Amino acid sequence: MLDSQQAPDCAALTPCKVEEADLELGRVVLVFAPQPAFRNHFGNVQGGFAVSMIDVLVSIAAYAKTRRWLPTVEIKSSFVAPMKLGECRGEAAVVRAGRQLVFLEARLWGEDGKLAVHASATVLVQDLPTPAS
Repeated sequence: MLDSQQAPDCAALTPCKVEEADLELGRVVLVFAPQPAFRNHFGNVQGGFAVSMIDVLVSIAAYAKTRRWLPTVEIKSSFVAPMKLGECRGEAAVVRAGRQLVFLEARLWGEDGKLAVHASATVLVQDLPTPAS
């Protein structure tokens, strides 16, 4: 799905691989590699980095559904458990795709399999310039 797409520079900060993708539904499952720089004082992934992973998830799920890269305009995240540093798994799916907005839900599980973050997001449907190379 993403093999033909040039990754933006920021993708280097949240390396991941696509584990599953349903293009018709706009659903993806990604596995994120552990990043030592994401660790906070407690040995957990700092919340801002977790939200960055959520943004990657919803961006790719929206792309899967629309075949267009769309800007995220809103993310609401709930941190339901600490997430220890390690490989983590995330899932995002389109809830509704309209003409102007796409609504999505996402979840992120820690290496221990416990749900750590639940989020909802909105992306804006618009024509964007070709991504910078």
